[in-house]
Amino acid sequence: MPNDTEAMALALIRLLYEATDGDSMPWRTIRRLDGATDGAVALAAERGWLQRDDTGHVALTDVGRELAQALGRPLH
Repeated sequence: MPNDTEAMALALIRLLYEATDGDSMPWRTIRRLDGATDGAVALAAERGWLQRDDTGHVALTDVGRELAQALGRPLH
């Protein structure tokens, strides 16, 4: 069972996938980056699910897109 940070990272991956219609490498800005969100972004980047830059933009990698497809639609 994933911990809170991992669960948030997985939810982030699913939301990014939905926001980009699964397209390859479109960059998005995360508007609210608090400590929990920053931790989830860092974990997702460490695992190779997304790339991030210094300005707060993130983009799914191919691995992240495949994971999001396997996870299904976000629960929101």
